[in-house]
Amino acid sequence: MVRYAHAKEDKEARRDNILGAALCLFLQDTRHLPAVASIAAKAGLAKGTVYLYFDTKEQIFAALLSREWDALLMEVEASFAEPFEHKASPIARFIDRFAKFLDSHPYFLRFDSIGYVQVEANLPTDEFWRFKEAFASALDQAGRTVDTSLALSSGTGRHLLIRSYALARGLWQTLDLPERLRNDTRFANYPLANIDFDAELRSALQEYWHGALTLPV
Repeated sequence: MVRYAHAKEDKEARRDNILGAALCLFLQDTRHLPAVASIAAKAGLAKGTVYLYFDTKEQIFAALLSREWDALLMEVEASFAEPFEHKASPIARFIDRFAKFLDSHPYFLRFDSIGYVQVEANLPTDEFWRFKEAFASALDQAGRTVDTSLALSSGTGRHLLIRSYALARGLWQTLDLPERLRNDTRFANYPLANIDFDAELRSALQEYWHGALTLPV
């Protein structure tokens, strides 16, 4: 029994090491997913060892993306689970924590965008649905916390969160340009050049949640 516990801990530690190496390499070039061989080398493991834990690089990044989503949704739940005196308090907490999460995880939105195109599209069908079902379960839980906190009808919180993320991702995609274009002298004349993502996101979310909760949803 004790040996099994140690073996399990070692396995989890090695799995975390692989995920950490994958993230480190991704941060070096956030527009491409690194190969398994590169991840193995970064983790100090043989390529075959990595395949004992993950069948493909897409599975590695699906696991990493799931971990990032879990962390974000935990922030959402914490925002609405804490006591408050009026409706604005948990919403203000949510917007602040949501914006801070994206600021402290600047790779997240690009990672999720690439995940949709490169990771999910190449996952085996069963693996794809396990990934999606885990995400849906975490999202539903966070949505229920929002419903309870704000006394909303069942399912409303989930839709508010989905739309909030869609707003954030759309804004990010509008403002995201490769570094070579940002360094171009013509960038200063680009109409969106001076828009600050964090400030614009906070303002847009405030307007959205205010409108969503004062008008029929």
